[in-house]
Amino acid sequence: VNQTAGLQAASPALEMARLVSMIGIGTDAIRGFSLLLMATAGLSVFIGLANALQARRYDLAVMRTMGASSRTLFAQLLLEGTLLAAAGAAFGLLLGHTATSLLAANFSGAERLGLSGRTWVFEEIYVVGLALAVGLIAALFPAIQAYRTDIAATLASGR
Repeated sequence: VNQTAGLQAASPALEMARLVSMIGIGTDAIRGFSLLLMATAGLSVFIGLANALQARRYDLAVMRTMGASSRTLFAQLLLEGTLLAAAGAAFGLLLGHTATSLLAANFSGAERLGLSGRTWVFEEIYVVGLALAVGLIAALFPAIQAYRTDIAATLASGR
């Protein structure tokens, strides 16, 4: 076949292995970038919750004097971080699938590649789980601070 003009023999297994090795580098880069984004999002949730704790320190102390236990405040802040992460994960998945649908609608070869925003993959549950874990970890430090807050000193400061 290689001796005939315009023809060239190819081994499908060899060509697929070569294609996967070329795509594998890009996949690893995208995976690394997504982990960096998740870490940045976790840091953002941490900073947001820490700032919210500082702004609400007086309100949390008032809640303690009204009968809320320190465990209740701890659980409330952990729940806030987890809910923020869950909302972010849901919004991110929705945005990703919408962008994929728009890309598939404007790309002529999308069907051949199986590109569709309507396809949900089971592995996406890992993204949600990782996002919830990041949110929970990010909320842990502000929750510990709320747990250890000195009520008398906070109320005496008046803010």
